This record gives sequence, C-alpha cells and structure tokens, in this order.
Amino acid sequence: MEEFNEVMFNCALSNVDFDGAQFTWTNGTVWQRLDRALTNVAWNEVFGCSKVSHLSRGRSDHAPLLIQYGDVTATAPSFRFLNVWRNHSEFLPVVRKVWQTPVSATGMRRFFFKLCNTKAKLRQWNRDSFGYISQTIRDAEDFLQPRELEYDNARDEITKARLGEARAAHTHALAIECDYWRQKASIKWIQSGDGNTKFFHSVVRK
Repeated sequence: MEEFNEVMFNCALSNVDFDGAQFTWTNGTVWQRLDRALTNVAWNEVFGCSKVSHLSRGRSDHAPLLIQYGDVTATAPSFRFLNVWRNHSEFLPVVRKVWQTPVSATGMRRFFFKLCNTKAKLRQWNRDSFGYISQTIRDAEDFLQPRELEYDNARDEITKARLGEARAAHTHALAIECDYWRQKASIKWIQSGDGNTKFFHSVVRK
C-alpha cells in the first residue's frame, strides 16, 4: 500500500467520487473497496470527470464500475450515403433543389456550404421518406390481401391485373427495406469491426 500511495502522489492522482454500494469486492466473508477510478488534473480538464457508480456484482465477486464524465461534447453521427436513395424518384430533385439554393460565399467556402446544406437536407429527407419503411410494407400487405381475394373469386383479367399491381408494390416495398437494412447493417459492422470507413462521392451539376 505504501508503494501504491507513492505512485498516486508522484502522478498527482486522486480518487473519483462514487455512488452505489460501499464495497466493490467480497468473498462472502470479507468486504472491501478494491476497485476505484483515479484521475489527475489534466484528465479532468479534458473530460470533466464527474463520478463513478458501483454496479451490482451479479455472479461475480467484483462490482463493475460505471465511469461517467461531464462536459463531453456530443458529436453527430457521420454522414453516410445510402444506395437505396438513388432508386427513389425524389432523390435527384431534392439534391438539385438544395444545390441550386444561393449561399453567401464564394470559391471553396461556397462549395463547402452547399455540401453542408445538401447533407442536412438529405438527412431530413431520409427520415421523412425512409423512416416509415415498416409502415409502408404493412400498407402494401393490406392492399395486396384483398386483391388476392378478388382474383381468387373472380379469376378474370381485370382482377388479375389489379393483383399484379399490388404484388409489384409489395415487392418494391420489400426490396427497399432489404436494401436499406442491408447497408445499415454493413455500416454497423464496419464501425464495430475493423474501423474502416467507406465514403460515397457524387458530383452534382448545377
């Protein structure tokens, strides 16, 4: 303990305040606070350390520590171009409209602001157009079922054509969902896997 205290002194480390159970370890006979978080002034200036929570030990003899920091600026998720956008009839008109909107800048600053405006608009458009994919599929299914019943009963060319249209709409909705979540899953795998990033570039003409 003397060596440990000497290290704390030399490195100017101090204990972080905690909440929860008083002890972090027990063998059923002895209870001790063995686990703790230590910080120095430089660390606190960067991360604004606030507290440590002693969580439930569960099936372990040690309690896990949840370290929470204040004053950490949240960053927005990085912008990702989704391939499914290209097949949407509104995609190009949305991009053209926002790209043609005048900005108060020239040269590269003008180009930068146009990119920022386009990114923000596409994020909003993505939420509006693809945020309700599951509901779109349910609507397509609700439209398909009665068309199937109509054709089963009438079995004529008119009801057959109506059924074909309903099937096409349903298939299209499923394809959009499949493409959307396939790329979403790929992005998550990249982020949690080897950390590589794929960037999608496109040139938009005036």
